[in-house]
Amino acid sequence: MEEQVTDQEEKIKEGASVITREFSRDAPPILHLLVVGFHHKKGCQVEYSYPPLCPSSASESHECPEIWKNLPSLAMPDGSHNFVEDTVYFHLPSMSHPGKTVYGVSSYRQIEAKMLSKKTADITRSTVQKAVCVLSNLPLYGHIQVKMGLITEAYFREGDFTQFMLLHDAYNNLNMCLNPDLLNSTQAIIGLPLREMLERFGHKVVQLFKLILLQKRVLFFHSPVRPLSTSILAMLALFPGVVETGLDNCTALASQPDSIVVETVEVPKQFIPSPDESDKLDVATKPAGSPTVDATDDSKVSRESSFEDLQAPTAQEIENEKSGRISPSLVAGLPNEACGLPLQLFGNGYLCHPYLSLSYLDLLSEPNIHGYIVGATNVLFKQKKTLFDAIIELESGRIDVSDPDLRRQLELTKEDMRFADHIVRLVIQDRTNNTFLDGVGWEGGDEWLRAEFKTYLLFMLRTSLLDGCKYVDEFNPAFIQAWKTTSNYAKWLERPHPAVLELHPGHMFSGQLSMSDVKLKITQITQTMQNTEKGRKISNAAASTSRAVAQTSKAVGGALSQAKGALSSWWSTFQQQPAEAAEEADETLGPNGMRMSDIDLTE
Repeated sequence: MEEQVTDQEEKIKEGASVITREFSRDAPPILHLLVVGFHHKKGCQVEYSYPPLCPSSASESHECPEIWKNLPSLAMPDGSHNFVEDTVYFHLPSMSHPGKTVYGVSSYRQIEAKMLSKKTADITRSTVQKAVCVLSNLPLYGHIQVKMGLITEAYFREGDFTQFMLLHDAYNNLNMCLNPDLLNSTQAIIGLPLREMLERFGHKVVQLFKLILLQKRVLFFHSPVRPLSTSILAMLALFPGVVETGLDNCTALASQPDSIVVETVEVPKQFIPSPDESDKLDVATKPAGSPTVDATDDSKVSRESSFEDLQAPTAQEIENEKSGRISPSLVAGLPNEACGLPLQLFGNGYLCHPYLSLSYLDLLSEPNIHGYIVGATNVLFKQKKTLFDAIIELESGRIDVSDPDLRRQLELTKEDMRFADHIVRLVIQDRTNNTFLDGVGWEGGDEWLRAEFKTYLLFMLRTSLLDGCKYVDEFNPAFIQAWKTTSNYAKWLERPHPAVLELHPGHMFSGQLSMSDVKLKITQITQTMQNTEKGRKISNAAASTSRAVAQTSKAVGGALSQAKGALSSWWSTFQQQPAEAAEEADETLGPNGMRMSDIDLTE
């Protein structure tokens, strides 16, 4: 079984695009290694940098280039005095390559002053707060953080913060062991809590995935900083190639803020099927005799994701290949370049900052900034609600969206709910059943999770090329329409994506509505409305429905009528007052147009 898992991972890696990056001889992987301290009168300041931040200054200079004037507040975050140690990932604009990004990793420590063997004149308090920070050309966050933790530990253990030779050696060693080729391996996402994000947000991860595609103004809020910044990067890691190469321009402001006009993107004619082809989509895309999808049965929502299926394709897969179709089990292995990936989510006024200090708050309202994903620990960010379309609270897993149109666009369809339930159950099952080998296996692991979301994204891209087709409904037509107005979708259309055109439109979890879908919807509603009066009514109605359905084995006729009556009562209750539900719980989304005639109660 271990050989099978390894072979499947190799197939995914072979299909992944090889990452290339401009890397000149005069630009080493590590640009600077510096120490940031807290001065009781001057606040956070750079105490030492190697090489010097300003070529004309000494390493001990406190001076920062104008473009990096907020560097000290990023390396030593707001509220850092409340923690003994923390890690910060942040972004800065490049000084030598305008529009490009410099990646920062800061390792913060706080120790008692009495533990120092040599005290300098600026140490006047009982505790000392310092951060050892690296500025890099490569987004190898977790890889650098592991090494920085050891360097910081050794630096503090010396007890003498004037011993800078340790920092010089660390700078040289880091430049020797880091190179762009590491971005082609799992080193690019090491230390990013992909599965923890899934456990924290559950089915809402799919909503967050769609929210990022819409390029809105999004705030992630949490303290301390490390889980905040790593969670943001973990969400971005679900998008193929975004962490590896898609953040290169994530600090670039819009060049012409006054000329930005949002328009609906028209799909080129060559991407629109002819009327004859459209009539054949129902037959061509869905195999004859496809069974109803039950989201609680893994055997029925077969993704053919195991190595056995890849090694020995089924008769249906062979027939698919003969007819020019691509099996879902092979979709994740398609090269990124052939799919038009990675999506250009950032750049030209669309920013990404895993952490921002309070000094950046007013900058978010600049006219040359159109959207962003930022992380913050200061509560003043949350109070500036006009600056954000969505506020994500990491501690509670709450997604606060005030705009009803955006809430409607983020509504999960029944197919989306099946997909979310599928990945959540497998990830939790993997962590429950394999405590000792957590994350080692294929299914439920980080690479498996990325492959699942890549497949989901590619089918959604293929379906978005159709207009007025029922397959668009499987991804939420309001979302698809809004997505087509974004710059990342427009840029994707401009790039060649022949592999996507070979896919057949539709959701990979499409199927007839079943009782399992109703259960998933009930779970979603009760989780988001559990503290409201309407939520309690829905829970009671759902419980009544469950009792009625459970009795069908004893009295099929009467119990079936009772079950339908209870379910109808619950469904009408939910549909009568959608506005009240929105007011009581901002996150509650509609029923996706589910009809009673579509529900199979005999399951």
